[in-house]
Amino acid sequence: MSSLSIRPLEERDHLAATGLLVHLNPDCSTDVLIKRFRTILADHPHYLPIGAFDGETMIGFGGAWIATKIWCGRYLEVDNIVVHPEHRSSGIGSALMEYFEKIAHERDCNIAVLDSYTSNYDSHRFYHRHGYQIWGFHFVKPLASIDR
Repeated sequence: MSSLSIRPLEERDHLAATGLLVHLNPDCSTDVLIKRFRTILADHPHYLPIGAFDGETMIGFGGAWIATKIWCGRYLEVDNIVVHPEHRSSGIGSALMEYFEKIAHERDCNIAVLDSYTSNYDSHRFYHRHGYQIWGFHFVKPLASIDR
């Protein structure tokens, strides 16, 4: 890796981001991922898409939301941290997490939260190493079929 840089995405980076999201969502078509990513960007101006770059090549991606809940006040929710498989275990995921936590501090968030699939044991170890604790469960009730 020549030089790692972490920065907010520009429009020209969006296709590369969805290319990385395929690694987290292998059962979802690229077309659906692109549509969902564009919808998030259009509907949620507070969404923070961040990329990790080796030179000009995006090798990691994450997004985050900042919002407020009654029980905790202002919080940052990390969403979809993904590192290209060829670059995993090289500090890129940690760099993305540190970037998001810096944003959380700058924007006066009380906590940082995230979801992880129950079967994604590697991510559980990663998040535990970064100080995240399991405080509860995220319950889901499907109301319609999920496009893949």
